[in-house]
Amino acid sequence: MNIRWNIILGVAALCLLGWYYSLNQDNNDLQSLVKAPDSPDYIGQKMETTVFSPDGKKQYLAVSDKVEHFNQDGKTNFTAPLVYLFDTVGDNQKQKNETAKLLESQSWKLSAQKAVLTKDEILYLEGNVVAESLEPTSRLQRVETQSAVVNLKTQDITSDTMVKINGQNFNSTGLKMVGNLRQQVATLKEQVKTYYEISNP
Repeated sequence: MNIRWNIILGVAALCLLGWYYSLNQDNNDLQSLVKAPDSPDYIGQKMETTVFSPDGKKQYLAVSDKVEHFNQDGKTNFTAPLVYLFDTVGDNQKQKNETAKLLESQSWKLSAQKAVLTKDEILYLEGNVVAESLEPTSRLQRVETQSAVVNLKTQDITSDTMVKINGQNFNSTGLKMVGNLRQQVATLKEQVKTYYEISNP
């Protein structure tokens, strides 16, 4: 009888030890479900996002191979982004019909290897940055650089790296550019070289 009780108590003790051991083990399956503090809140592949102004007009359209959004700081990372900027203001409000057409037309296409968008709608572009006008009559046609910052509300653009600008009848290169895509202006501040095309009538 004592042997039987010893075996039952031994098995019960082993079961309790096994249960206690399993409670103290880190469960990697559960840890993988908990979001790390520095990981994105959502990740998307091949995403397209349209952002509208407060008065309901298209402000910009962003297309990207991969998007990572962080709720904590409102930052969004893009891989291989294409951003289309829309005109939100007509040229001196010439006619209401023409203005309505301008409000829905894409005016600029921005591309880069990667980009970061802040909650204040400031876009930081990195790697083979190209800003290309989609309007054939634009004075400023193309801007190329390695790094640029674009305010998507005002369409202000800045860069501290070497910049190549192509416009109607001119090409410029230089450092430290400031400009505005909506107004079709850009100023290079250092090491500026400009070449003009002179057409004979």
